[in-house]
Amino acid sequence: MKWSPDSLLSAGFLGLIALVFLAMFSSPRGVDAPLAPAPAVQPRTIVPAQPPAPETAPGSPAPFINPKARLSEGHWKGLEALPLSAELKQKLRLPMELEGLLVDEVTLNAARAGLLAGDVIVTINGRAVNTLEAMVEESRKVQMSKSVPITVYRAGRLQTFLLVARTNLGLAQVETAPMILPGDIMPHPYRGPCTQCHPIGSTGHIVPDPDGVILPPPPIRADAAAPHKDRGPCQACHPIIQ
Repeated sequence: MKWSPDSLLSAGFLGLIALVFLAMFSSPRGVDAPLAPAPAVQPRTIVPAQPPAPETAPGSPAPFINPKARLSEGHWKGLEALPLSAELKQKLRLPMELEGLLVDEVTLNAARAGLLAGDVIVTINGRAVNTLEAMVEESRKVQMSKSVPITVYRAGRLQTFLLVARTNLGLAQVETAPMILPGDIMPHPYRGPCTQCHPIGSTGHIVPDPDGVILPPPPIRADAAAPHKDRGPCQACHPIIQ
């Protein structure tokens, strides 16, 4: 059989296509090559959910809290105490040699005991307290007791009062000065770096102050009783519904 040039060209083209198909569907491992083992499935590690971080304004730094910041005030059974600095002694005209803690405010047990704002705590249970740290330590020693004598300086003389609790006195709590805004004006230019006492940040208090929020007066019926007897005519604030 005699092949024409055109027949040879067609046969060669078909042979080339057959070789391409064989290359595409042939296994490189050969007929008897074993299959590769499937990759082992790694167990999933479950990470506990983390609490969301406090929200801050975009680009604002996180609050800075000095771990060695000086304590600013202490609270114990209704009394609020401040370190008695030389500045406070001068302002309140107290003896400069007097040492203790200034009582800034009294409520609850402290008020019932007879303590007054302006007293200077000199001793707790007969032991001197010149710092808030000392106040915490003395409260720790009597925290399970129901009463403790507190000696204060008042109007030029020492007086002792008995602080009484219904169950136990518990432990005094202390805190630093309130948080101030980054870049704010120094509240006390003569007291050293602000971070000695104050945390720096914008999350230290609620804005606006909840006590300063004013809700719009609700509508009331024309024949309704006045909700507030001492605030004048209702129509001055409330929409009146007929």
